[in-house]
Amino acid sequence: MRNFKAQTIILVLLSFILGNNEFLVMGILSNISQTYHVSIANVGLLVTAFGIIYAISTPIITSLIGNFNRYYSLIVLTIIFIFGNTLSGFASNYPILVISRVISASVAGAIISLSMTFSSVIAPKEKQGFVVSWIFSGFSIASVIGVPLSTAISSVFDWRVTFFLITGVSIITLILMMVSLPKDFKGQTSPLRSQFELLKDSRISFGILLPFFAMSAIYVTYTYLQPMYGTLGFPAKSLSVFLVIFGVTSLISNQLSGRISDHGGLKIMPKVYLFEIVVFLILPFFIQNKYLGIINLLMVGVIMYLINSPIQIHFLNTAKDSYPQAVTLASSLNPVFSNIGISLGSAVGSVIVGNWGLSPVGIGSSIFAIAALVINLKLNKIIAAKS
Repeated sequence: MRNFKAQTIILVLLSFILGNNEFLVMGILSNISQTYHVSIANVGLLVTAFGIIYAISTPIITSLIGNFNRYYSLIVLTIIFIFGNTLSGFASNYPILVISRVISASVAGAIISLSMTFSSVIAPKEKQGFVVSWIFSGFSIASVIGVPLSTAISSVFDWRVTFFLITGVSIITLILMMVSLPKDFKGQTSPLRSQFELLKDSRISFGILLPFFAMSAIYVTYTYLQPMYGTLGFPAKSLSVFLVIFGVTSLISNQLSGRISDHGGLKIMPKVYLFEIVVFLILPFFIQNKYLGIINLLMVGVIMYLINSPIQIHFLNTAKDSYPQAVTLASSLNPVFSNIGISLGSAVGSVIVGNWGLSPVGIGSSIFAIAALVINLKLNKIIAAKS
């Protein structure tokens, strides 16, 4: 465990790569559209398809590989990811690009889930929340630094270059993983059906509702961050600066998430949700003032990912203690149900904005945040009763 910081950096680099691969398309939609003579709307479906494949494939793959050595599973899945990403760069037509994105999406969730399981073997127990929060932070770093940089590179060179750069960094990361990560990290040999016993435990079946409602609450508002900023009256050219600052607040959110996980975890999250409810309820009023509005929007960034580490550690610890055969499956639950929550939140936000405009999105978010608070309180009672 003495090398856990170096190993953590490698896992963060891995999540940074996955984040770049996932988010990159949103920054080069026009480039891809021009290359293949496909409408931007159709190219946008690459983003939707990625999310759907990610959500479907992650629990399937993690359950199938649960019996295998996790080190070798991670290596093999990373190689498949590198193949899919490289194919994106070489894609001679749009259908091949779609296939390449399906390949990348099908293993991305399982890779991040496996990397989470390594937190229990590379770090002392009191540092596991720290490791998990930094792995999640890799995605925030990708959105703040990696994606804008990749978009800038695409504007100077061909958009394919960005995929090749990701491949290059991925190969370096793969080598570092092979050298540094523990190789004797074996899964529990058990029938596939026994892994799904995990989902019958109320600590899990109730727990999965927490990231679902938490991310729904965030994305009702976050989906419309850009147009809300536009209503505040700041110069249009300042948007990119605001998005970078917002990205920094989301990175802070991940780090605070790790601290919460290491100092109380789910027990103190109800206080967080009370604060979150207030943040969303005052949004319709604060958005009327440019300075109060900007503070309120940045507070959304700060609360954005606070649930990540506490719920991830809860899932992992529950599986390790009661369902060791399903640790890998348990590690996938937070990403999967967060993505489903993101889809619901975005859809609800679309309905609100389409019918009543931007101001009420905070009200919609607060309703989901109240649901998350109720679920959190009930989950804490279930955990206390079973401990």
